[in-house]
Amino acid sequence: MLEKQILEIFEKIILENYNLEKKDLVLGIPPKKELWDFAFWWFQLARDLKKNPNLIVWELKNFLEKENNNILENLEIAWPYLNIKVSKNIFTDKFLNYIKNSECRPAFTTNDKTIIIDYIWANVWKPLHIGHMCTPNTGQAIINVYKKLWYNVVSDSHIWDWGIIFGKLILAYKKWWNEKELEENAVEHLFELYVKISDEIEKKPELEEQIREEFKKLSEANPESVDFWKSFTKESIKAMNLQLARLSVKPDFNIWESFYEGLNLPKIENYPDLKFSMKDIVKELIEKGIATQNDDNSVWVIFDEKIKIPSCILQKRDWTHWYLASDLAAIKYRVENWNPEKIIYFVDVRQQLHLKQAFEISQKVWWVKKGKLFHAYNWFISLKDWAMSSRKWRIIKLDKLLDEAQERAKKIILEKRDDIFGEELENLGRIIGIWAIKYGYLKRNRESDVIFDWDEFMSFEGNSGPYIQYAYVRARRILTSPLISWKKEKNKWNFNFPQEIELVKSLLKYKEILEETAQKSMPHILASYSYELTKDFNAFYNKVPILNEENQTLKKLRLKLTKKFAETLKESFELLGIEMPKRM
Repeated sequence: MLEKQILEIFEKIILENYNLEKKDLVLGIPPKKELWDFAFWWFQLARDLKKNPNLIVWELKNFLEKENNNILENLEIAWPYLNIKVSKNIFTDKFLNYIKNSECRPAFTTNDKTIIIDYIWANVWKPLHIGHMCTPNTGQAIINVYKKLWYNVVSDSHIWDWGIIFGKLILAYKKWWNEKELEENAVEHLFELYVKISDEIEKKPELEEQIREEFKKLSEANPESVDFWKSFTKESIKAMNLQLARLSVKPDFNIWESFYEGLNLPKIENYPDLKFSMKDIVKELIEKGIATQNDDNSVWVIFDEKIKIPSCILQKRDWTHWYLASDLAAIKYRVENWNPEKIIYFVDVRQQLHLKQAFEISQKVWWVKKGKLFHAYNWFISLKDWAMSSRKWRIIKLDKLLDEAQERAKKIILEKRDDIFGEELENLGRIIGIWAIKYGYLKRNRESDVIFDWDEFMSFEGNSGPYIQYAYVRARRILTSPLISWKKEKNKWNFNFPQEIELVKSLLKYKEILEETAQKSMPHILASYSYELTKDFNAFYNKVPILNEENQTLKKLRLKLTKKFAETLKESFELLGIEMPKRM
C-alpha cells in the first residue's frame, strides 16, 4: 500500500533525526487532491517533541528532501499540513503490478475463520414489507464481503415461528380457517387472521386465556397443534424466500426459533441436530446460579447492578419459554457446531437491550468470549408521509414495493430510449428499478433513520444506483474496442493526467475498503466507495483521451485502467447484491 510506504519513510526520518519511534502516524487527503496526493498533519509530531511546530515542519521537509527515494516528488508546507506529491511513475508501476497480480491469483488470502451472520428475523405470519429493505440487505452484503475475504460464512435467517403469537394464529385459524387461501398465499391469509383475532381480542379480552392455552399445547407437541405449525411455517418460509430472492438475499439456513424448543419438529434443511434445547439452557443457568426459579415456576436472570442491565425472564409460569431462551440456545448451538470467530446479528435497534442480555448471559456462562457477539443494529425506514402499522395495514408490502420500482424504471427507460422493449425492457426495468431502491438504502449508514421517498430513491442522478450502473455501461462500450494484451515497450509511458492518477488511487484502495466494510459491518462504506470510484472514472472519461489516443502504448494503458475500473465496480456492486446491466 502506497500510504504505508510513505509512512515508513516518515517513521525512518523521525527515528534517525529525533530518536523518536512513531508508529501512529496517519496521512490525510489534501483539499486540492488534483495537485497533491497526500497531506501530513505535522502537529502530531511537534506535540510529542514539545517543539515549535514551524521549526519542526521546516526541519522535516528538509530531511525528507535529502532522503534518496523514488517515491516523494515534491513537498509543500500548507498550514497545518505538509502536502505530498508522489512520483507519477510510482502510480503506473503500482497499477501494472496490481492488475498483474489480480489476473494471476486470487486477490485475497484464504483463512479458516468462520463468521456467523444472524439476519432477516421475519415472522411467519406477517408479509415482508418495506422494513425488510434493512436487515436482509445489510446482512447479505456483509456475508458477501466476508466470503470475498475468504472467510467461512454461515448465514441463518432465524425465522420467528414461535411464541404466544402462534396461540393467536391457531385460535384464529380454528375460528375462520380457509385451507385454500392458506395453500395459495399462506402469509397473506395468516396476516388477515392476525388482524382479525387482534380486533376480536379488543372486544372479548377473555380470549387471551384461550390463546395461552393454544400455545401451551403447541409447546407440549400436541399433534394437532404441530400440524398447524407445519402448515403455517413451511408455506410462510417458501413465500418469504421468493421475495428475498428478488433482492439477491439467500441465507444458508432458515433455522426456526421453534427448533430450539427440542420438540423434534421436522427439519427442512441439512443443519446439525440440536443437543441442548431451551429447557436444557434454562436448567443449566439455574444450576450455575445465573438464573433463579421462582415459586410460580417462572425463571428470571437478575444482573449485577454495576452493568446496568435490567432483569429478564427466561421461562414463564406456564413453563413456556420467553424468546430470550431461544436466542441463548441458538448461541450455544452455533458455538458448538461451528466455533465461529464472531457472530454478527443484523437486527434493528429495538432488540438492543434483548441482545445485551443474551450476550451478557452467554459470556457469564463461558459459552463465548467477550467480543465474539456483535449487534450490527439498524435504525428505521419509514414512509415520507405516515408511520407504518401492521394491525392497521399501513405498510408497503415488499412485493408491491419491488413491482412499483420496476414499473417506474420502465417508464423512465421508455422516456429516454425507443429501441428497448419486450423481454429486454422487463429485465432492464428489474435491474435498474429494484437495485435503485436497494442501493438507495445501502448507501446510508445503517445507524441512521431512513425516510423512503420515491423521487429520491428512483433518481438517476448523483449518488444513485442508476448513475453508477451507467458508468459501468459506458466503460463496457469503450472496451468493445480490441484490447491488445500487455507487452513491454521500449519507451515507458506513465499516467500523466491527474484524473488518471486519482482513478488509480481509488482502485488501489479496494481491498482496504472491503476489510473496513467487514470489520465495521457497514455496507455503506462499500457503497460510498463505489460512488467515489464512479466519479473518478467519469472525471477520467471526460478529460483524458482513450480510444482516440494516437500513442498505442498510452491507449493500451488507459484501456487497462478502464477495464480494471469496470471489473472492480461490477464486483463491488455484486458484493452489495446488485446487478449491472449490459446497456442502458
